[in-house]
Amino acid sequence: MIFGHKKNLKIISEIIKENKLPHALLFSGPDCTGKRKIAIEIAKYLQGEHKKESFFEFSQKDCDCNTCKKIDEGNFSDLIEIKDEEEQISIKEIRKIKEKNSYSSVYPFKIFILNNIEKLSSSASGALLKTLEEPSKNTIFFLLTQNSSLVLKTILSRVTIFKFSLLSKNEIGEFLKEIQKTLGIRIDRDEEQKIIDLSLGRPGKAKEMLLDKKRILYYNSILDYIEKLPSLSIFKRMELAKRVEEGGLIFDFLIFLTFWFEDILLSKIGLDKFNFNFKKDSIIKNAEIFSKEKIKEIIKNIQKVQYYINFSNTSKLLALENLFLEV
Repeated sequence: MIFGHKKNLKIISEIIKENKLPHALLFSGPDCTGKRKIAIEIAKYLQGEHKKESFFEFSQKDCDCNTCKKIDEGNFSDLIEIKDEEEQISIKEIRKIKEKNSYSSVYPFKIFILNNIEKLSSSASGALLKTLEEPSKNTIFFLLTQNSSLVLKTILSRVTIFKFSLLSKNEIGEFLKEIQKTLGIRIDRDEEQKIIDLSLGRPGKAKEMLLDKKRILYYNSILDYIEKLPSLSIFKRMELAKRVEEGGLIFDFLIFLTFWFEDILLSKIGLDKFNFNFKKDSIIKNAEIFSKEKIKEIIKNIQKVQYYINFSNTSKLLALENLFLEV
């Protein structure tokens, strides 16, 4: 069952109904918002006997048919997924795709899911481009990325792009209720609200916290560090940067830092509904420290650091230190 993204789901459903599904689709949007889940649900629908209902109808419930079970178990030969377990997706992975695509199949389609394709090496990008230019019959590619602007324009020109956004707090709340019902667990209202806030519109993160309470503490501790950052001495800021870098917290820290300063900006312009509602008093207090121009500058600098860390050889620690000195 898929929560949110109803507009995109209805468009995809109509395309499938008209037998016009492209051979390559690019799903662009924040991590853990359901891009991979939607690709897998489309694969289930296409590979199984589900044509009595539309894809949209199928996407709004769970299915326990044999095909769907195999796909959920990762035991389906004609659904191949490439993950970015290394720093880059190498040409070797693309060659695997070409090899597996050459095998015969008893199922309607061969479906490939490539995660974080912005991490394709230059040689892998060239090989993938050639594959997309000469698609095999009944082969479908799902290319997933957090930011389509980081993908080669030559690849973008050969795919159909769908953009996915963060879910609303109401959608995350409904998602949590459904998961609790399915798993037979219950949490209190305060804990549910904290998970909704800390998930930042990402159902994958909400589920992670629901199933492992330590993750709530983990994300809350990151927010505590951020809350204290403006009051820290230069030495303490350098210490924190080192702790974040060595602890592997960089990506989560930068995401939370972005949303924290977005909340401060919202407070600055007179709004009182925030991403982190449970930190409302602290957000309002912090808004007194910064000017609007400074807040906007900090958000831009965070985005630059995120880019440098992902796509350059810049020292992660140095980038963090410089950022923390500006906050």
